[in-house]
Amino acid sequence: MTLPTGFVVARERARPLAPEERRAAILDAVIPLLKEQGRTVSTRQMAEAAGIAEGTLFRAFGDKESLIAAAIERYFDPEPFRNRLRGIDPDDPTEDKVRQFVSTFLERFQGVVGFMSAMAIEPPQPPNGEDVRNSAWYGLIDQIFRPGELAVSKETFAFFVRLVAFGNAIPAFTGPHAFTTDELSDLILRGVLPVPPRTNPPRTKG
Repeated sequence: MTLPTGFVVARERARPLAPEERRAAILDAVIPLLKEQGRTVSTRQMAEAAGIAEGTLFRAFGDKESLIAAAIERYFDPEPFRNRLRGIDPDDPTEDKVRQFVSTFLERFQGVVGFMSAMAIEPPQPPNGEDVRNSAWYGLIDQIFRPGELAVSKETFAFFVRLVAFGNAIPAFTGPHAFTTDELSDLILRGVLPVPPRTNPPRTKG
């Protein structure tokens, strides 16, 4: 198609990112590099991953260590994890909800342990008397599971899922077999005993 003489195509310029949005975009581009290479990654590689010049990188964060510190803080932000739990539909079948709950915890702990290993971060020591009920995600269980939907208390369920997900994220514990979401979910839902065969009730005379 031939455009009329003097026809001008107007292109809307992309809205420039606000400083905080730009910082967040840079961190999201840099975090996968840090997970892969740790602190040895160069600022040039970081800038290339973010699609910006090194100078822009330094203007946004000052120096490499400040950028790494900001990336660590962003990665450990618990809100995306909580939002995934909030996204579990309470109207889904119970087994599906358990699988989604387990999957969310597995991904969270596997990511955290792997990131800490890559960045040579010492695991924090839990405070004395730490109670899972003080965690913000714990209150979300009531939004996901209805009263009586689980055969155990929500506290027991929360402790157990957190325990197995954390253990499964540590290579020294899993050895040659890291459990999948389905394997752990089936163990939680059905245990390890075979399902007993269904027997017909005895017939009564008369």
